[in-house]
Amino acid sequence: MSHNLNTRCLINHAIVQFPHYYQSMKKKIEPSFDAADALARLGANLRTARLRRAESESALASRLGVSRATIARLERGDGGVSLALAVEALLQYGFGDQLFTLADPDQDGVGKRLDALRRPSRGGAATPAHRIDPTKL
Repeated sequence: MSHNLNTRCLINHAIVQFPHYYQSMKKKIEPSFDAADALARLGANLRTARLRRAESESALASRLGVSRATIARLERGDGGVSLALAVEALLQYGFGDQLFTLADPDQDGVGKRLDALRRPSRGGAATPAHRIDPTKL
């Protein structure tokens, strides 16, 4: 029992002493094929926007407060780059209107139909949510 307690104490001490090391040990999520394709296309589109404006990676990096290497990773579609950075880059190049329509609830046809099916009809009971198959909508 004391062995487990000592081990936990040592681990807690290490985390307190070296928080930067443990924070950098985030679990890397491997994107699906479609997600990887979307990231690559987003990165390529951002690169095209930057090049059309005759802007260097370094200039964009400076404006966003990151390194040039991070911009290169973003443009390659690296899934480890912050979503906040991708959003900032999209806004820098005037893609705000497109950005703000992403995942718009009004465009979610399946979600709206599921929501309608869950609502009770006049005088009737709602269909239990676990019985609704979204693939048949």
